[in-house]
Amino acid sequence: MKKHETAGPTLLRQLTYRLAVFTLIFAILDVGLVVWTYTSQPEALGEQLLTLEASKLERSPFLSPDELTGPPGARSWSARAVYPARANPDHPNRSGSLMDWTRRERLEHSIRISGVRRIERGGSPEWVWMELEADSIRPYIPVILNELLTHVALPLVPLLALMLIFNVLAARRILQPLRQAEREIERLDAEKMTTRLTEPSAPREVNALVRAVNRALQRLDDTMVRLRSFTSNAAHELRTPLSIIQLSLERLPESDHRTELQLDVSQLNRLVGQMLDLTRADTMEFDTGTILDLADIGRDIVSDMTPMAYSANRELHFDDFGSAMVSGHAEAIYRIYRNLVDNAFLHAPGESPIEVSAGPGPQISVRDYGPGICEADLSNIFEPLWRKDRRRNDGAGLGLSIVKRLAEAHHGTVSVQNMNGSGALFTVHFQEGMPESGDLKQTLPS
Repeated sequence: MKKHETAGPTLLRQLTYRLAVFTLIFAILDVGLVVWTYTSQPEALGEQLLTLEASKLERSPFLSPDELTGPPGARSWSARAVYPARANPDHPNRSGSLMDWTRRERLEHSIRISGVRRIERGGSPEWVWMELEADSIRPYIPVILNELLTHVALPLVPLLALMLIFNVLAARRILQPLRQAEREIERLDAEKMTTRLTEPSAPREVNALVRAVNRALQRLDDTMVRLRSFTSNAAHELRTPLSIIQLSLERLPESDHRTELQLDVSQLNRLVGQMLDLTRADTMEFDTGTILDLADIGRDIVSDMTPMAYSANRELHFDDFGSAMVSGHAEAIYRIYRNLVDNAFLHAPGESPIEVSAGPGPQISVRDYGPGICEADLSNIFEPLWRKDRRRNDGAGLGLSIVKRLAEAHHGTVSVQNMNGSGALFTVHFQEGMPESGDLKQTLPS
């Protein structure tokens, strides 16, 4: 069965996309919350700004405080080292010891932030006094970015990534029964409608979907069985009145009109027989376990159809090329021969010969010397009821489709090629290793 191109992204991809979008939205909300928290608490923002600048000195052992450039965007900046004996006289604590402190003052057009920070360099403590003025949020941007990195990116990004991976794996596992059902549906064979999908125990929604598909397949199978039964029964019922009509026509005086009627009845009989053949071939239920010689069946068909060839003043002969032993159903293979020879009689003109052969190996062939087959029609000739010229009333377009169905019932193939000069060669190839008896159950009635 051919695989059809999907019309859109898979459900797993859609779930993954939605989970990724949700994770991104959550991260953006978290970033926004951090930014809002700090911008709404300017005192805490000022403390973090001085601490961040002091940390630059800790990471640079040879950098003196007055060499600090300060945060970008500050109107003024100054920093110097201080010692406990020289405490900041502006701070309320005027004792000889220092501690970390921050003071924020609102000026006329800016904000002044000053304070002292203790740092460790070379194993000994140092104290740094810093002061800056700012009239915009720009000096605080490094602080906000540092907080985002420290409290959002480092802890949150790995966590969100793990959550996303976990959810994707969980969704993949949950969707596994759907993928199994897809594979089983792709393997469904229209000729074996009894096959059903495996019903998973979980999740419940997938189980309900698969059971619904199985119920639909059962309804379709029931419909096909009724249709085949109707076709077979109708064909059987038509045989008796057609036989009565045929006998009645033989009692009429000879005339052109009687000949035309007999020809019409003969075509109806052939059509009814082909309807039965096609119905049985569609079921693919033959016992193919008998070892057969294709040459013997070929001789039988040539012998049976020689009177027809003789009345049409045509030559019908058979060639045995050897090694044509297969495992199959004798009557089904006989009908393959018969339909190919009938096709040759219909489409090869005049008194041209028809050649039937078996072998070499597990194959049979029928060669005619007609006009051949148009290249554009090669893909259609094995379709049921297909006829190139529907104005002709000498066939229903079932013969070659029956050949194809019966060949497939034997796990074989049928091919056709135009021969050099004129005519077409139909060849049915059977497999070297034939299916075991019991693969296909019902034997065709005689």
